[in-house]
Amino acid sequence: MDYIRNYLITFAGNFAFSYYIFEEGTFAQPLMFATFMLLLIMTIDYMKSRNKYTLD
Repeated sequence: MDYIRNYLITFAGNFAFSYYIFEEGTFAQPLMFATFMLLLIMTIDYMKSRNKYTLD
């Protein structure tokens, strides 16, 4: 449940940030950017959790 909250906060932050960066007045490009960033972050988290690195 912690991951879902973090993903939602990250998605909202990316959306708000990209809305002010692109300055088009529409939600299409910021929504697409935030969605792709969310997929990238989720993929990185999945790959990191799949490969547990230890010193042993």
